[in-house]
Amino acid sequence: MASYLSIFSSFEPESITILIWLTLIGISYLSVGVYGYSYVSHQPSRSLISAYFLCQMLQGGIIVFLSKGHGFTFLILLPLAGQSVLLLTGLWMYIPALFSAIVYTIAIYGYALNWNTALSSLPIFIAGVFFIMIFTQVAVGEEQARHEVTRLIGDLEAANARLREFATQVEDLAITKERNRMAREIHDGLGHYLTTIYMQIQAALAIMPRDPDTAVTMLEKAQNLSQEALQEVRKSVSTLRSSVEDDTPLQNRIEKLLQDGEGSGIQVVFNVQGKPRELDSKKSITLFRAAQEGFSNTRKHASATLFSVLLDYTDPGFVRMTLQDNGRGADKIEGGFGLIGLRERLNLVDGDCEIYTSKGEGFTLQITVPG
Repeated sequence: MASYLSIFSSFEPESITILIWLTLIGISYLSVGVYGYSYVSHQPSRSLISAYFLCQMLQGGIIVFLSKGHGFTFLILLPLAGQSVLLLTGLWMYIPALFSAIVYTIAIYGYALNWNTALSSLPIFIAGVFFIMIFTQVAVGEEQARHEVTRLIGDLEAANARLREFATQVEDLAITKERNRMAREIHDGLGHYLTTIYMQIQAALAIMPRDPDTAVTMLEKAQNLSQEALQEVRKSVSTLRSSVEDDTPLQNRIEKLLQDGEGSGIQVVFNVQGKPRELDSKKSITLFRAAQEGFSNTRKHASATLFSVLLDYTDPGFVRMTLQDNGRGADKIEGGFGLIGLRERLNLVDGDCEIYTSKGEGFTLQITVPG
């Protein structure tokens, strides 16, 4: 606009016709430069962009030719250099700049009819073209950087929101996991002691009339077991860890478990195959709790006369424990809380369990843990 208006400050056209054409083409050049560029930038296509630049170069060249070098005519075509950066990419953006230089040179030669005059203005024009292209590229880069920063900030805020959500979920899962762990410990630990105490008291009451001395022995054992149960509850409350998490070998703990249950009318058998080896705390506790659960269930539900435990270390990669009774068995296995808790424990140590039972054929539980 500035370069176009500067033409009329010093230009005296030869006829009114030239002035009219210069005015009309100038208005068209400015209008297409504003509205045509806006349209092309919103619906970019190679053919549409090419048509836009050809139209503008033709009109700009005519303005330079009709003005005969008056005013700042060398600025007329420079906006096309900036627009080429915005509309094109790569080497394509330099093509409009090259053609605009050619059009400018031809327009000057058209009214000067002298190649020296035409070429003498070319360096200044080329310098202006490259200055505008570089300046536009810098401006575009800064604008893209601002958009990228805005996008990254949005992504970061979204990530922080997701992180807060995940943290809440992790906290809820941790609380649920700890509740399940404590529920298993109460069921497997305190539940075992209470079951054993109940069976001891029940057996003592049954034989009290005919064998009071044995009954007193059973009651004393029940009393000792109640003290052990109380100690386990205190340790669980104070440390949130089971009292069986000590250095006592697994086979010794199972032996004590079976000894505590003697006198309930069930014969117990405990065998070890292979050379015993040390397991980590979680796997050792899992096997011990499984033995507790199996022994308690046999005494409460199986009506069995024999309960056996087999610890098998013969496989170097796994330890297997087989719990078996000769009770009444069942056609259908109903997973109570004890079995659910056992499977949860096994999942935590990558273990597995298999159950074999049928009505009148007893109950067999085989547990395998890596180690």
